[in-house]
Amino acid sequence: MSLRLALIGAGRMGAHHARVLSQSPGVALDVVVDRDPGRAELVASIAAARHGTDPDLALGCDAAIVATTAETHAEVAARLLGTGIPLLVEKPLSPLLEEARLIVGTSRSLGVPVTCGFVERFNPVVRTAERLMQEDFGPALHLVGIRHSPPDAAGGLSVVHDLLIHDVDLALRLCAGGWAGQAVGGIWASPWSATAEIADCTLLLAGGTVATCSASRMSQRKVRSLSVATERAMLELDLLRRTITVYQHVGHLTALDDAGYRAQTVMDLPFVREAGEPLALQLAHFLALVRGEADPELERASLLGPHEAVALLQDQAIGGLAFTRAMPA
Repeated sequence: MSLRLALIGAGRMGAHHARVLSQSPGVALDVVVDRDPGRAELVASIAAARHGTDPDLALGCDAAIVATTAETHAEVAARLLGTGIPLLVEKPLSPLLEEARLIVGTSRSLGVPVTCGFVERFNPVVRTAERLMQEDFGPALHLVGIRHSPPDAAGGLSVVHDLLIHDVDLALRLCAGGWAGQAVGGIWASPWSATAEIADCTLLLAGGTVATCSASRMSQRKVRSLSVATERAMLELDLLRRTITVYQHVGHLTALDDAGYRAQTVMDLPFVREAGEPLALQLAHFLALVRGEADPELERASLLGPHEAVALLQDQAIGGLAFTRAMPA
């Protein structure tokens, strides 16, 4: 029997969710809700779903995806979780850390599954990197993530919660010990907007691992890259092209001729066995949570770390001021 899902929010991301839902087996898009009735009707037409402006239309569905503006996530989530509806909430759960904690706490206390739209977790090259590290190369020592995009007039949300949070999440996933609670970084607003458009940060992870992440909406091209250094290899991931390259240092040579110093490195291009669109793989994982085939507590435990880390950066260092803070005990 197909699960009936509600989609709350029919904007850019909501339309992507509607497309994926309409193409996925075992699930049916039952209703689309948006404050713009025309937009709700347009997106609902993808799957011949019901549509309207009242979130209560989702009541009675088996699960829901919340893709409204980030500032409204907590309000919508509280209403739906309170009626027992499992949720996939687009990232961030909320721009306010206390609201994100409340969503996760409510999910736990009511026993209703919740997850967040950290879609890069389901990128096939990320899954390949996780497998290679577990089987061959060991844990991460240093991670460098770059997530740059051209300017987006519809941005609205700070680049910290729009882009940076994805690479912070990947860093925490690829470092098994998690976040050590310390961060240093800077946030810059554009000259014509109060919204932060560039953010760089360095996080101290458990065991001394360091992650450096750079996010920008002021670039002239889209970049999604992640480099992961372990004791035995360097893994370079292109998250857009979904390719991975592995480098392993062989040795140093000092030649007596004009060649001088040389470093020998072996390069490998592993086959990415995992396949599929990340958004569709994320949906499949969410449906497994709804059906009781995945651990909801393990999922909840993975959601707050990225929100806590970026909370140290958000609304700080406007104008280029660097800072260091640690999360209170």
